[in-house]
Amino acid sequence: MLPLVKKVKLSKSVFPATWQTVIFRNYGIVSVDKLAKTLSCSEERVQQEAERLGLIGEKYNPVWEKRGYITLIRNNWHLLPYEQLLTLLGISESRLDFILQNDDFLSVKLGGYKPLCEKVSYSPLTEDEIKLTETLAQTVEKYTCSHAAAPFTFFDTEEQKGEAKALSAYPNGVRIVHGYLSPCGDAFKEDSATYMPDALLQQYAEKGVNGVWLHGVLSALSPYPFDESLSAEYPLRRKNLKSLIDRCKGYGIKVYLYFNEPRALPENKLGKYAHLKGRTEDGYAALCLSQKQTQEYLYIAVKDLLSDVKDLGGIITITMSENLTHCNYRPQTNCPICKNIPPEESAAKVNNIIQKAIRDSGSNAELIANLWGWSPYMEWTEEQTLRGVELLDKDVSVMCVSEYDLEIEKGGVKSKIIDYSIANPGPSEITKKTLKKAAETGHKIYAKIQTNNSWECSAVPYLPVFDLTYEHLQNLEKIGVKDYMLTWTLGGYPSPMLGMIAEYVQKGADFRLDAWYEKEYGAEAPIVSGAVQNFCDGFREYPFSIQGLYFSPKTLGCSNLWSLEGEEKQSTMVCYAYDDYENWTDPYPYEVYISQYEKLLQKWEKGCEALKKCESKKAAQLQTFSQAALAHFKSDYLQTKFAYLKREKGKNAQAIKDVIEQEKENTLLLLRLVYENACIGFEASNHYYYTNRNLIEKLLLMNNLNALL
Repeated sequence: MLPLVKKVKLSKSVFPATWQTVIFRNYGIVSVDKLAKTLSCSEERVQQEAERLGLIGEKYNPVWEKRGYITLIRNNWHLLPYEQLLTLLGISESRLDFILQNDDFLSVKLGGYKPLCEKVSYSPLTEDEIKLTETLAQTVEKYTCSHAAAPFTFFDTEEQKGEAKALSAYPNGVRIVHGYLSPCGDAFKEDSATYMPDALLQQYAEKGVNGVWLHGVLSALSPYPFDESLSAEYPLRRKNLKSLIDRCKGYGIKVYLYFNEPRALPENKLGKYAHLKGRTEDGYAALCLSQKQTQEYLYIAVKDLLSDVKDLGGIITITMSENLTHCNYRPQTNCPICKNIPPEESAAKVNNIIQKAIRDSGSNAELIANLWGWSPYMEWTEEQTLRGVELLDKDVSVMCVSEYDLEIEKGGVKSKIIDYSIANPGPSEITKKTLKKAAETGHKIYAKIQTNNSWECSAVPYLPVFDLTYEHLQNLEKIGVKDYMLTWTLGGYPSPMLGMIAEYVQKGADFRLDAWYEKEYGAEAPIVSGAVQNFCDGFREYPFSIQGLYFSPKTLGCSNLWSLEGEEKQSTMVCYAYDDYENWTDPYPYEVYISQYEKLLQKWEKGCEALKKCESKKAAQLQTFSQAALAHFKSDYLQTKFAYLKREKGKNAQAIKDVIEQEKENTLLLLRLVYENACIGFEASNHYYYTNRNLIEKLLLMNNLNALL
């Protein structure tokens, strides 16, 4: 069921006609025939108008439609009605619905509704519109680069054979990452070589990664009696899963499935299984876990999968989450059977059923219970968390988010972390207690930490803050942690940081950070170390909050389109940011948020400046990624100021002009970096946050804003 259509004030096109915006954002990214069908004109007309816009020599890259479709959806969500959006994407309504629901909550990221858009069709331009277009095209051509890095060119695609260096170099501990390119929707529908090339696996092995995880949906991997259409292609998906396992095995890497089960169904599809209906929400119903038939399904489906897929490394479960699964997946269930069952019993039962199925299948797969949500966030008491651990089968490994509930203070404002922080090394007190309890009761323990990047800044492959991660590792070693889930969907780039973690776990107390810097960066180690210290000092000032992580402008960075008029739309999770700055500065007063960012930017700029003295290829990568992070941080800072100042435009006109000029300069910096490195702006669950075209559109817009003041 597609999101409902809602009427909101849409942003004005920077071009004379809206159809020009459609061409500008999509030409070369989708095929010309699809653009022509969408705009009800000829292919020749699309090509002519693209050239009129300054898009001369742009060639069609079909990879976008296969591996960048989320970018396409995001770029056209506020431009086209559903019918035209489907034509542009070349997909069915059911396929769009699947993408919105299964690609890591894309529907939520887009706002949970579809803006009402009028049909967009080609119509001839007036003479005045042609003149304005020619002026805009001159700017477009000025900022277009003919030798830019091609999108999606991340790794050498030639097969690299030979013994993986990490097999002998880093034998201790488990280090699991999400594949840098791995899909977050239906990964096993396609050949794994497209998203897990041998070149990437080789680099993972060299960096000490010995596990990769991917989202798995049980109804797509095993027979599903409640809606057989969902499991119709499960043999194909198993075949592709086995292929991935075999390919990874050659590099000493195990494959883990991330399960959030058992999944709910639309109430109107329950049919003869209506008696299994448990908790209901928004037209969906959980399969009540208290019912024997639900438990049997979960057991049989997992056992059947593991009996067939023999060499699976493990299953990682999450039992308290955003997805409707068991009836107590969140507080206050409306299931009449489960309403009096403590949630820790339901969460433990899901894990125990899966563990029994693994054991009975004869598989050596490990079950790792991710205790995210076994916490006050889901209204659990500490006693319930510890009791839940006691209820788990002893063969179940226990994993906690290290920094969950960590107390922090920034600018005099006290708060707590839920997760996704590199800037604030854990573990928290509740994590210490929970993992201690798990170890004492015979469970293997894991820490889930975020390395490389986080939602604090997810558009760069890794943040050069090695010292903060080193501090986090030291803290966790004190409580006996040696095994890690190192990333969520973001953070899977084969960076120096992953190698540092593997070496630290291997050497333990003998590891020396200064020696690692020297090994990694040679004679430039002192410069790099000094620059990283500035990055770390600045990052500690980051005004952390979940609101800021999800709703602030830093995610799309310079590609956020500004407006001098008040917005009706609210900022959305790791996606669009508008002018509701109170939403992302919370719990910090505006002045504190700005002050903290100024501290961060001062230190970060100092670190970037220091790296300019280096000449090595490794240091050059650090410089590129640190500058890209700087651009995103600065864009957050500047858009927050802009949103604040524009509420009194007359009084703040000059200050607004200054902010606009700073953002123009910042956007030019990011555009240059995008042309240099294809990794910038990419994240597995969001694809590219922006294209070079989005950044050029922002520059055109900023020129318009200055003219209006």
